Amino acid sequence: MGFAIAIVVLVLIGVAVVVVLRNRSAAEGSALPAPKDPLADATGSPLDALGVGAVVSHGGHDYVVRGQIRFDEDGYVWSEYHLDAGQDVRTWLSVDLSDGTDVALWNAVEAPGGLSPDGGAVTFEGRTYKKVESGSATFTSTGTTGLPDSGRARYADYKAEGGRLLSFEQWSGDGSWEVSTGSAVGTHLLEIYPAGTAAGGVA
Repeated sequence: MGFAIAIVVLVLIGVAVVVVLRNRSAAEGSALPAPKDPLADATGSPLDALGVGAVVSHGGHDYVVRGQIRFDEDGYVWSEYHLDAGQDVRTWLSVDLSDGTDVALWNAVEAPGGLSPDGGAVTFEGRTYKKVESGSATFTSTGTTGLPDSGRARYADYKAEGGRLLSFEQWSGDGSWEVSTGSAVGTHLLEIYPAGTAAGGVA
């Protein structure tokens, strides 16, 4: 008699364990996923999305990146991105990550024929700019830049009070200087969409 009771008890315990396990499995299967931090997987910099075909949104304008120029001056590397907003103004975004993050937006300008980076300071449109640095670097270009695939360029960068920038670039030994004016841009003011992603109606 006692043996039969023991068997019944064991069977009841087994049934109870099975029921508990099934209920737990059903509860886990129907449970909502744990909340996720939407920024938890965001690594790197928004600038990582820059490349030919990307869209840069700044100041109410959307620019398509048409081309990229990568400079290398003895291991010191920076890039310029040719931006197209459907206008005649030649616009560039320069990105220098070698010493922190320096980003600037540039517009090409028609400068007087005598304007050149020969001295420590130059005056342009009523502003006096002082030389910050100059040198030469090899470059490679991709996309639409108006330049050969590779070569060597000279440059000279100037800065005025108030943070206005002036840049000279020469793409061949006997070529004329191309002049651009610009200003620094905080990366938090840029929205960058990788190639193939629409932004503001631009794809």
